Amino acid sequence: MRDILIGYAFTWLVGYGYGLGLSHTSAWVGAPWERHLLTWFHSRALPGWADALMLYMPYAGTNLTILPIVLLLGLWLWKAREMVLSAVHLLVVSIGSLSLNPTMKYLLDRPRPNLFPLRGLYNWASYPSGHAILTVALYFTVAMQLRLRKGWRWPFAVAPVIVLLTCYSRLYLAVHWPTDVLGGLLIGLAWLAGSWIAFTRYVRATRGEAHVL
Repeated sequence: MRDILIGYAFTWLVGYGYGLGLSHTSAWVGAPWERHLLTWFHSRALPGWADALMLYMPYAGTNLTILPIVLLLGLWLWKAREMVLSAVHLLVVSIGSLSLNPTMKYLLDRPRPNLFPLRGLYNWASYPSGHAILTVALYFTVAMQLRLRKGWRWPFAVAPVIVLLTCYSRLYLAVHWPTDVLGGLLIGLAWLAGSWIAFTRYVRATRGEAHVL
């Protein structure tokens, strides 16, 4: 529990520190390179099927859909497979990602890009990108667990694809500044590392008696 709290606090400080530093620069309302990049995305509309994919891709990185799935998966792991630690680990990563995002949005309250009409799934302030936080932290946690449990390597090919497509969609739909996405990736990586270290230490402390996925 202590290691989880330390990892969470470290992650929050990293994310808030990045955002606070950004808020004291002209980039807070969109640096020239960010405006140029969003304009570049907007001027290159994707084909109909790809545009629809960009609209639906964020659902792979929001707790509106992911948290219920993790709860059901966790219950199955807990009851059917007797992998309590795996269930708890995934739930902690999901809830941590969910709580890191709104606290920073509330405190920093960065305005959304106003260059083009906002599309798709978005809510409240712009910083950080909660989708970037969740996809990095959760999908790579799953990939690392599957590597340990099953020896599978292919999840490490799937996870970055989901992360990249999700981040691309946030910029393509013009709902985030690029620095929001970069901040979300930074927070997600910090939470991934902090939560993984905490659970790894717990396994070692219990001499490997707890199972991982």
